Amino acid sequence: MARTFGLVPAAGKSVRMGRPKLLLEWRGKPILAHVLEALSLGGVETTLVVVRPGDTELRDAAENAGADVLMLPAETPDMKATILAGLDELQSTKIPSDDDGFLLVPADHPTLDAEIVRTLLAESAGGSTVVPTCNGKRGHPTWIAWRHVSHLHRLGADEGLNTYLRRHADGIREIDWPNGEILRDLDTPADFERLLRDGL
Repeated sequence: MARTFGLVPAAGKSVRMGRPKLLLEWRGKPILAHVLEALSLGGVETTLVVVRPGDTELRDAAENAGADVLMLPAETPDMKATILAGLDELQSTKIPSDDDGFLLVPADHPTLDAEIVRTLLAESAGGSTVVPTCNGKRGHPTWIAWRHVSHLHRLGADEGLNTYLRRHADGIREIDWPNGEILRDLDTPADFERLLRDGL
C-alpha cells in the first residue's frame, strides 16, 4: 500500500508577522499544532517539520504535536531549498518508493481540515499530483508522487516548485473544494487578527 508523508517547511523568519507566527496561540495551542493535528486526523502517519538552525522552541512544539523534526544545519536560501532538505531526510529515513507520495503543507495554514487531507489521500491513488481548488484558485495542501522528487532536485537555481508543476500541468488532478479555508495562510499581523475575528 502506498504511503504518504507529510512535509511541513517551517524554516522561515516570520519577517512580515514581526514575531514567530507558528508559535502564536490560537484556540489554545500554537498555529503549528493545528496543522499537525489535521494531518494526523486526516490519516498521515508520518509528518516531518523542517525548522531553522537553533529553533528549539519550534522543534519542541512540533515534537509535542507528534511530528518528526529536521533542524537544518545551516540557513536555507529559499523555500525550495528547505523543501529539498526535508525530502532528502525522508528519503534517507523512510526509503519511499516511486508509488509513495508527500503532502506539502504550509506551516502557516491553521485552518487546515482533516477532511481535505483525507480527500487528497483518497484521490492520490495511482496519481501524479493532486491539489484542491476553490473558485478557480489552487489552495493547500498539495499531494505529489514521490517519483517527482528526483526531478525537483534538478530544478535550476531560479526555478521553484511551481515552475515544475506548471511544466507537468497535464498530470495535475484538481479537486474542487467548497471551503475557501484552503486558500488561507498567515503572513501579517492583519492576517492573524482576521483569523481571531472570524471565530473559526
